[in-house]
Amino acid sequence: MKYGLVLFLISISIFFQQRIFAQPQLWDIYSVSNQPFVNITVDKYESDSLYLKFMDRAIVLHQDSVKYLVKRNTSKFGIGFLIGAVVGGVFFNTTLQGSNDPLSQFGRLSLTGLGIVVGGTIGGLLGSAQGTDTKYQIEKMNTEEKRKLLSGLFHN
Repeated sequence: MKYGLVLFLISISIFFQQRIFAQPQLWDIYSVSNQPFVNITVDKYESDSLYLKFMDRAIVLHQDSVKYLVKRNTSKFGIGFLIGAVVGGVFFNTTLQGSNDPLSQFGRLSLTGLGIVVGGTIGGLLGSAQGTDTKYQIEKMNTEEKRKLLSGLFHN
């Protein structure tokens, strides 16, 4: 019963993270002349060119004029903390329920609270680690390598 509740809460958390909080993928793109295009969305990759959107402005960059791209990722600390806290609390509480050690009600609540804090901290750290940016250095790639990478990143 308790494990089913935990799985249900985790499923709901993941659903809300992906559906409600979903935002367009942001990129930072730097040209070979070191011109930065920061916090932009890539509309598509077609005919060896990237079609970018920035503040209702369309920009087209040929793949040979791109030095590197940075995929900006947001931290998942909050959702990681929430999932970890629920799992940690239920795990500590379930572990205590199965033991024959007579704990006072306060002791049980204290250890369940400790499970929430420990699980939340571990989950938050893991969620933060998922939010690191990814850099793609493409300046020294040949034309075919650039085409493969960019079409893989921006398949439409």
